Amino acid sequence: MASRPSVLCYTHTSWGEAPRIRHQSARLLRDHGYDVLFIERASGHPLGAPELPREGENGIWTARPRRLVHHQLRVLPIQHGIQAWHASRQMRRVFSQWQGAPFESVLNFAHDGWFLRGIFPEAQISTIIHDDFEAQSRLPFAAHIAWDLRRTCQASNRVFAVSEALVDRLGAWCRAQLLLPWATEPYVAPFRGSAVRDHLLFWGYVDMALDLEVIRGAAAALAARFSNGRVLLVGPTQTRGARSRIKRGLASAANVDVLDPCALADLPLERVLAALLPYRRSKAVDGVTLANKSMRLLSRGLPLLISGMPRYLAREFVVRVDDAGGAAGAIERCIAGFWEWQPGIRQFCMENDGDAAFSTLGFNRRTS
Repeated sequence: MASRPSVLCYTHTSWGEAPRIRHQSARLLRDHGYDVLFIERASGHPLGAPELPREGENGIWTARPRRLVHHQLRVLPIQHGIQAWHASRQMRRVFSQWQGAPFESVLNFAHDGWFLRGIFPEAQISTIIHDDFEAQSRLPFAAHIAWDLRRTCQASNRVFAVSEALVDRLGAWCRAQLLLPWATEPYVAPFRGSAVRDHLLFWGYVDMALDLEVIRGAAAALAARFSNGRVLLVGPTQTRGARSRIKRGLASAANVDVLDPCALADLPLERVLAALLPYRRSKAVDGVTLANKSMRLLSRGLPLLISGMPRYLAREFVVRVDDAGGAAGAIERCIAGFWEWQPGIRQFCMENDGDAAFSTLGFNRRTS
């Protein structure tokens, strides 16, 4: 293994999942000269040995510990303590097989990562809170999650949050800093061809968080405006049965296509007028400042047409359905502003690129 400095990324996410901010952070650090050990979601076999470090892609290794009690079910203080003891033992077994340099920093993405301070008493621990874990509680209360979250923030040197709502929430325990998602690819100017931009594209998890009424309204407005207007819903589904329910709910909209996951490059972007983010109001999304996938879409020059998410970032190229006289009015605004907004979209992508995120996180650039 190369003798580059090492960083530990502690997560509850599998490396093979669709890329999120933890995957992007690991690749960002790798590209800036660090070796990265990415701790994946623990498996539910508590008595087994952890999966030891293995190289997933150049410069990034993955390992998977065992889990004793799922974080949603640790409702008693003794359960938190036993899980922390078990997790510490699992992690030390993983580290015993790490052949890279000692970990210079820890980037923690888990709301229950407070036990890491006991393993790394002198390390710089930066915690990134990327979801409203309390709102996502499977139980009718969330005091046990808040307990973990508070301990984790207090055990960290620095705390970041991906939305202003989360920054406000964490303010009860620490001084958190806003960390917006960043562009992982440079801005590419849209194709100026003869094709009519008559498609709307949703590119993300096709799941029950989507507002089907907004999608149906957008489909009807497109059909009235363009003879070949279509709404494309592209991506995976996590909730069992959700894809079938969504297809049934959109059966009356003949110009809506529900498609399997694919890369943006494989889609007819020359025909896309705007990226559609049609979310319904819910605790899980009401505090979103900028959806992670937004930067990938903006990097392709696509304005954002959104619903729900009342605290979403305000920019001229972010068009809210409710503020534009419904879907038809929002589509007309996108038609009128598409090319006029491109300089602003390009500037926003440049100001929120990987180098900016790397600097915000406080790391020092290394040479390979």
